[in-house]
Amino acid sequence: MNLVIQEYKDKFEEEWLKCHATAYLHSNERRIEHSKPKYTGKTIELVALEGEKILGYLDIELEDTSGSMCYKKLDGNGMLWDIGVLPEYRRRGIATKLLHEGTRRGKKLGMKRLEAWSIEPNAWKFYAKYGFQKFFEYHHVLVSKREKLREFDKDGMHIIEIYAHVMPETDIKTVIEKYQPKILQCCGFELTL
Repeated sequence: MNLVIQEYKDKFEEEWLKCHATAYLHSNERRIEHSKPKYTGKTIELVALEGEKILGYLDIELEDTSGSMCYKKLDGNGMLWDIGVLPEYRRRGIATKLLHEGTRRGKKLGMKRLEAWSIEPNAWKFYAKYGFQKFFEYHHVLVSKREKLREFDKDGMHIIEIYAHVMPETDIKTVIEKYQPKILQCCGFELTL
């Protein structure tokens, strides 16, 4: 494999979108991007290319103001917004190479700490293997049973689905009993550079 890690360029958007959608295809994550996300701060946006094909991607944004994006309010925070690799190219070190290059570039820009969040158990294993430490967890809940959602109907709108975060101070058992949601554990990880 002739893999090249380089900065994302606008000309890659269509290929990036295909890679992103395929990488998320069998995940618990619910989003499908229709355009590459744009960030307001300093960023590190990388792609792993083989020829013209994107095999993986990574997006890190650095905080301008402590606590504006990251949970912990520390100087030098960076947020790992996204990392992914096409399923058929996983376990070949591509994500590790992307993360290594992303953190190397981040250090040059003053990043001292990288924060990442995920609802994917395989991502948790990857982060732990790379040296991240888990520092927080909470739950995502998906309520899609119409009879449980009627109380939220308002102004002629009928709510058909709610995707929400349930923080640790909330009794998750009460949420489960009342709404019977699909529950996904979300973990926050940090890497000190």
